[in-house]
Amino acid sequence: MEANKQVKEGNGYIFAYYFDEEFIEKDCFLSKEQKKNFKGGFGAVIFANYTNSSAGPYQELLFIPGKFAIDGDESYMVSKAYCSSALAMEQQVFGKKELADFKIEKVDDKTETIVVTRDGKPIFRIEVQSWGFNIPMTSDMVKFPLVSVEDGKVVKWDYNGSGTASFAKIEAIGVRPAKFPDVALFSPLVGIHFEKFNIDYTKK
Repeated sequence: MEANKQVKEGNGYIFAYYFDEEFIEKDCFLSKEQKKNFKGGFGAVIFANYTNSSAGPYQELLFIPGKFAIDGDESYMVSKAYCSSALAMEQQVFGKKELADFKIEKVDDKTETIVVTRDGKPIFRIEVQSWGFNIPMTSDMVKFPLVSVEDGKVVKWDYNGSGTASFAKIEAIGVRPAKFPDVALFSPLVGIHFEKFNIDYTKK
């Protein structure tokens, strides 16, 4: 495997949003510099349940506010992230993350509940139902530029993946705003359930 490349398998969800300026300014855990460079666009909440990776199985929750002007380009950046694995956190894929506990419970064949806690206190809870037919998808169909900042330096990420996906809708959601952006205030534009995927991330 080439240096700086991370290969993972798993399942998960992506919910796309459009957040208003007031929310971006107050609730998205952005620095003054990031707020100044914010350029709008679509945001997202991503939950990934990695069943196989170099760090072993783990889960993560990511929040992307939208696009930022960085080094002459407009790219997306994660502003808040939680991860269930200390080893995976060290890899810093898409930037720094905070350690948290994740619990996934099946409600039925199409519905599951995901709960994220830290120090025994809830951060994020969502009940999601998938619907529609599973269809093949590749990262080329939904690809967007992603960057992170490590030790003050901008790191660009490339990713390539494939899997099967259907639509998803949120049945219930609860957020602790002090620890994660309160996306419960918004309705997602679209939700995608990745029943299974293979993906690799590489630092450019």
